[in-house]
Amino acid sequence: MRKRVHQGHSVPDFVDRFGIAIAHFSLRIRETKNIKHRGAKGTERETDIRNFLKELLPSRYEVVIGEAVDLFGNKSPQMDVVIFDRSKNFAFYAGDYYVIPAEALLVSIEVKSRLNAAEAEKCIKSATDLKELRPGKQRIVQNVGTETNKFRYFHVVFAYDTDIGETDWAGKEADRLTNGGSTAIDFVYVLDRGLINLKDRKVMPEDNETGQALVALHFAINNFLDRENGRRDPAPYFSYATDLNKFWKKA
Repeated sequence: MRKRVHQGHSVPDFVDRFGIAIAHFSLRIRETKNIKHRGAKGTERETDIRNFLKELLPSRYEVVIGEAVDLFGNKSPQMDVVIFDRSKNFAFYAGDYYVIPAEALLVSIEVKSRLNAAEAEKCIKSATDLKELRPGKQRIVQNVGTETNKFRYFHVVFAYDTDIGETDWAGKEADRLTNGGSTAIDFVYVLDRGLINLKDRKVMPEDNETGQALVALHFAINNFLDRENGRRDPAPYFSYATDLNKFWKKA
């Protein structure tokens, strides 16, 4: 099979294979622009992202809205997208909104219609609070290394627009999403602009024909899920249940 050539570069086959899913997702994005009510528009966009990931991720992964709680009773902020392996874990509560153990959470995404300075600060706070959870009664780490009992989370900000102009957009966006030296957010994707790896300070510009940055985001999520989930045991549900024993009283 011959590879398609775009802007002087050979386009990998796997990028072309994502074309239909990306085209469908882009159509839904354009449709949400016609929704006037801000709350309704936000809900539609969050749903579209969850559906987009559900179509492309292996079926064992649950992609829902919700929050995580740890054995100390700490809970994360509400996240527009949380991903966990439903073949080894289950939610404490499952409906329109999921509550899962901190040990089950793998990936989370916060969706923004438009990034500005105030929203960027909120994103940092949410991501920082999320990574203050203690799965397995331990601190979240950035790099696991050779340790097998450590936990990592992958957190993404997905924005449909930004108030930063196109000149040096990636550098300025990275600066405000790492304000004060924060490392809580891993990646940020801005529609029509591209994908920024905040840890490495690298950017992949978006190409609206191939959707290369959106494809790269999907593969970053998928690769993290494959690596991190493979080293995780099921959540310690017995420990959560044991903590409830203190509420029993003699009848």
